[in-house]
Amino acid sequence: MKVFASLPHDARSDLAAGMARDWRRLAAAGTWWSGQERVAIAAVARAAQAGETVQSHVLSDVSVEAARRLAVEPASTTRDMVARQPDAGMEHAAYVELAGVVSRLSAIDAVHRALGADLEPLPKPEPGEPSRVPQPAQARQGRAFVPMVGGASIVGALSLVPAEMEAQRDIHGPLYMRYEDMDQYDHQGGLHRTQLELVAGRTSAINDCFY
Repeated sequence: MKVFASLPHDARSDLAAGMARDWRRLAAAGTWWSGQERVAIAAVARAAQAGETVQSHVLSDVSVEAARRLAVEPASTTRDMVARQPDAGMEHAAYVELAGVVSRLSAIDAVHRALGADLEPLPKPEPGEPSRVPQPAQARQGRAFVPMVGGASIVGALSLVPAEMEAQRDIHGPLYMRYEDMDQYDHQGGLHRTQLELVAGRTSAINDCFY
């Protein structure tokens, strides 16, 4: 079955292709979560956004609450909440991967709602074990809630889990603009750069972005 078949026919091809790549990532084992767990994280996030009861037979209570909070009230997340997660069984790197899954799902679902398309059914999880790739040795705890490589920044927010940082980079282009184009103030990607920034700024305000 073709993914994202409900998108309007005039949707940009790079947008559909980028979302399809992320759907394949969602179904596969990641760095700290299995494919089954990653899809379960997405299911919790969707249930929360739909106002439904949030529960999971796959995830721990702390991961369910983290996915729920990131999906519907991310600005309520505090440093103390994140600091206590390892004691409850979820290490910072696992939380970073969870945040990557929820944030990209939320963005993709928002595109569908904006285009009047049905939400894409969640993919069937693929077998396999998480890679357990060690976090970068240069990651340090600083002003951010979790350790990062370099200073606290949007670009480096997921740097504790390189695969999630790369996934965010991959979807950033189709949904907004490529990192390589960020310093091009006359960039034209469907909308002019000034129009893009107006929409981005308004969206950030509505979503209580506290960066």
